Amino acid sequence: MDHHLLKNFLSQSAIFQDFADEDLDIVLNAAVKRHLPKGTFLFREGDPGESMYILLEGRTRSFTSDNQGKEFVFMIGEPGDVFGEVSLIDDEPRSWSTQTEDDSSFLMFSKQDFREALNALPNAKDQLIMNLARMVRRLSLTMKNLALLDVYGRVRALFEGMLTEADGQEMISEPLTQQAIADRVGSSREMIARILKELVFGGYIRLENKRIILLQKLPERF
Repeated sequence: MDHHLLKNFLSQSAIFQDFADEDLDIVLNAAVKRHLPKGTFLFREGDPGESMYILLEGRTRSFTSDNQGKEFVFMIGEPGDVFGEVSLIDDEPRSWSTQTEDDSSFLMFSKQDFREALNALPNAKDQLIMNLARMVRRLSLTMKNLALLDVYGRVRALFEGMLTEADGQEMISEPLTQQAIADRVGSSREMIARILKELVFGGYIRLENKRIILLQKLPERF
């Protein structure tokens, strides 16, 4: 991407939304473009927060682990998503791990360069705070859903957020194993197997080569 396209990309990201054009120029000058192959960790849980990343191309997964090493995947990152922004502000270590799922390209901001850019943009600091508040509210809603919805409700929310249309039918946008679904909704593979079986039996979905095809709108209650 050239400078103009990168600046337009920044303006559509959650953290730099509504920044003035000239402010985006200064922000972009503080960034370094990096390409990371599939399987690379941007950072691991507990690492010091030294950099912020904005995903340009590719895909990531963000997850945390319990004491037994079981991973809970709570976010699949898509282009435009931001990673590590909070650690640049509060100097605390990383709260989770983020790893590339595909070969991916990022804009990377070091802590020092990011703070120097902000110091040069006093008017933009207020906008940054507003944008961070929006991001926290979205994260809070995700956590609320995890806490309040039962397992089926979380599966339904996951599926409805991943629907795409192909060959004239609605389907989940990527192949998902039962274990992958379980990891994303914080459940067991056995529970997911039971839910999928009931949805197939009820005529709501069809399973085809690890693809989940939606035959009718999923019921609100399981």
